[in-house]
Amino acid sequence: MADKINYDSYRLGTKDGELQFGSITDGNCIDAILLRNAMNYRHYIEMCRTGDEERKDSTTIRSTGTCNIRAGDNARKSAPGVYIEAVSGDLVLNAPSGKVRIMGVDIELTAEGYNGQTGNVNISANEKIILDAGQIVDIKAKVNVKITSEKTVDIIGKAVLNIFGGMIDAADGAAISKTSLGSKGGISDNELRMKAQL
Repeated sequence: MADKINYDSYRLGTKDGELQFGSITDGNCIDAILLRNAMNYRHYIEMCRTGDEERKDSTTIRSTGTCNIRAGDNARKSAPGVYIEAVSGDLVLNAPSGKVRIMGVDIELTAEGYNGQTGNVNISANEKIILDAGQIVDIKAKVNVKITSEKTVDIIGKAVLNIFGGMIDAADGAAISKTSLGSKGGISDNELRMKAQL
């Protein structure tokens, strides 16, 4: 493919920085506007005009140092100080060599799905998930709450432990073994479910 030529390109600059209009990139695309730190080639703001579906009309902000966004000094309390919206596609926050920290007076995570497959909040960790509240941890579900561990589950109430159920069914390892006849009084649905998982 022949290199593109833009006869309308224009550049303003000094030894410190440059502002380009219609410049041609290394990938043979056209940038509408490029603002660059002339002392650091990887420090720039790029507004792309042409390219593939992902690049065309996109904006890239590149900084080898810290990138700070500070706003909202005069914003009304009812208005967001910083608002980020991905109209389509995902919103990705990635820190491959550091932490992702979200801090605020209150923090809300809301998933608003539109069918039976969406509206989920998934939290996954290869080591630990720690919930530590100064007062209350409240977990609710309309259909099912399930806690599973391959080794040990501890439920501890140092002052009081309340367990309530419209019907309570407990089965230990001896009751659900494949050779066992089950608990006294007959095999329950809970025991049958546990047997199926062995």
